[in-house]
Amino acid sequence: MRALKLFNQSEGSLIADYASRMGEALARQRTEVEVRAARVEAELAIKARSEFLANMNHELRTPLNAIMGFATMLRDGEEYNLSTEQHTAYAEYILQSADLLLGHINTILEVAALESGSVELSDGEVDLSEVLDGAVERARIRADAAEVSIERRDEGAEIIGWGDVERTGQAIDHLLQTAISLSADKGRILVRACVDEHGRAEIAVRDDGAGLSPEEIKQALDAFAEPHRGLDRSFSGPGVGYAVAKTFIEMQGGAFHIKSRKGHGALVRIALPPPDAKASAANHEDDAPQSENPSLERADDAA
Repeated sequence: MRALKLFNQSEGSLIADYASRMGEALARQRTEVEVRAARVEAELAIKARSEFLANMNHELRTPLNAIMGFATMLRDGEEYNLSTEQHTAYAEYILQSADLLLGHINTILEVAALESGSVELSDGEVDLSEVLDGAVERARIRADAAEVSIERRDEGAEIIGWGDVERTGQAIDHLLQTAISLSADKGRILVRACVDEHGRAEIAVRDDGAGLSPEEIKQALDAFAEPHRGLDRSFSGPGVGYAVAKTFIEMQGGAFHIKSRKGHGALVRIALPPPDAKASAANHEDDAPQSENPSLERADDAA
């Protein structure tokens, strides 16, 4: 009996020792996995930083070089024997390049703010018709350079929503810039402000470009889905424009919806909550604007 008791004690001790060793082994394995994961994440971040710097080297230097080159020619106009028409054309090139450079810088700053979570919002009434006026005016230089026309399809009446004027304007800027980049040569962009079927203030932007596939739309809207990529975002095609616009609008409790297919351009609609729903969060998929915009659709079909 005593021998059996000693055996049970010995067996219990072995089991406890085995469990302890197994626990230590699992802890070591878990630590090794975490270390490897951290190393991979760090390597991806380093790669993303390198890719970002390489990308920005081109995106920022190209317009800057154009500005410096044409400014130098204007300064030394007598040496180059420039005509009045050339002076005007070169000044226009400088303005276009400066606008492109400013757009890249603003996008970088906005993406950095979104990445760091430091975006601040202020609530108030927003006249989307007025905000759209400003955004269209800001987009004129880039649109003219691309030989793309921007046409208003509303009467300019007050369309009041609730949100942040600055962030809403930035969202519309990105929609127009993206529409310009996707438009065909001598294409046109149709825009309008109205009240949608849910009583929300709405902006619609329609381009006549090549259109996007469902996978391309998903990639464009998931621009912030990979945290390790940091600021390494594509600035070509849709770039980060749709993702930034969507984020800014949904942060205000608004809705973002895009409809596109290959060969038929893209229609993007954003909506802000009405003034009497100040704290509403209408950013669910079911709340996205679903009705079609007949005026934009018919005009695009005729284009």
